[in-house]
Amino acid sequence: KPNKTMKQLNKPTDNLGGLLSIWAVPPSDITISFNTANFRTTANIIEMYCSPGSLSFSEKESLETCGTVYKTEINGFIPKDSPEVLAIVNDMSRRKWVIILLDQNEYYKVAGTPEIPLRVSFDLDTGSDTPDRSGHTVSFYGTQLSKAKFIADPFSE
Repeated sequence: KPNKTMKQLNKPTDNLGGLLSIWAVPPSDITISFNTANFRTTANIIEMYCSPGSLSFSEKESLETCGTVYKTEINGFIPKDSPEVLAIVNDMSRRKWVIILLDQNEYYKVAGTPEIPLRVSFDLDTGSDTPDRSGHTVSFYGTQLSKAKFIADPFSE
């Protein structure tokens, strides 16, 4: 029989899977404390449009020699290959990023830290015929020492 001092995980009223939006932030432009992310500047932040239903976030706990770590991965699909998209892809490649996520339940999280940012990879596939989807699959990934944090809306003034 439950008592009033127990912690409870109650059934949520609603629970939507997937992500709505992601933003890639250079590690030198963000500070994270408690449940707040602050930006030194927003000029270098990349708001990344991905096809609806293509964005996902996973965090897998793993026990390593150094202790518990979290294998973090964010995947999405950027539609269409164009000179503008390629310029941003080329600029983002071979750099590391901290990612702000907005999920379908309208919670913000931050994945990666300024000290241990995430790596990024892009794969292009045009498909072979008109109905195929053409564009870049993007993946941000890395091993973190702690889980992604919930944060307050970092873009509210």
